[in-house]
Amino acid sequence: MPMLDISINGKRHSVQCGDGEEVRLKRLAQYVDARLRELAAQHGPLGDARLLVLASLLIADELDDALAEIKRLHGRDPAELEAFELDHARAIERIAERIEQLAEGLEST
Repeated sequence: MPMLDISINGKRHSVQCGDGEEVRLKRLAQYVDARLRELAAQHGPLGDARLLVLASLLIADELDDALAEIKRLHGRDPAELEAFELDHARAIERIAERIEQLAEGLEST
């Protein structure tokens, strides 16, 4: 698996990604970095961990809105929607756990 250097909130991070995912990961890192910069501009200086938590919640909110719109557009059956929501809730939990790990790592540096 390739290692990729990304910059988020002015700090370099080396992350591993799947083969062929380098461009996508860079784009995602740039998006996260932009959201962090927006939050820092709005709220002033915040610690890295707090800034990451706020950005994570903001991005999770955007994801939730997008998923709700997808559901609305697809007009799915209620039983399908429940399974769909459960899958995405699990994915969001995994993302939240990873963000907490990253925040802990940033706090210790």
